[in-house]
Amino acid sequence: MDKIKLNRIELLGSIGVLEEEKSGSQRYWISIEIGADLKPAGTTDQLERTIDYSSVYLLCESLMREFACDLVESFAEKLSQQIFERFERAQSVLIEVLKPDAPIEGKFDSVGIEIRRTRDG
Repeated sequence: MDKIKLNRIELLGSIGVLEEEKSGSQRYWISIEIGADLKPAGTTDQLERTIDYSSVYLLCESLMREFACDLVESFAEKLSQQIFERFERAQSVLIEVLKPDAPIEGKFDSVGIEIRRTRDG
């Protein structure tokens, strides 16, 4: 299956269980991979025959701003649902959400999760 990829979108948000995470803005790095048949777009050179990655970006950005949750797992799940609702060509989705500034003592690049979902369940 072909893929649309958005790599390491950086957004500010307040996902977290701790009060310090909810009250301020933290950085999140979000990568999205959408499985879809891209051949129609490739053979016709028409944007409407693919999934517009700028629309995916705006969807992700809007969700980060508007969806209140404690867990990055919840954010990723909601994002996957919205991608399937908005883009009928999407057959699968892989979403990675990383928190580079997680409130953990110690040295690390980031912590995070990855989910994979298909349209069929």
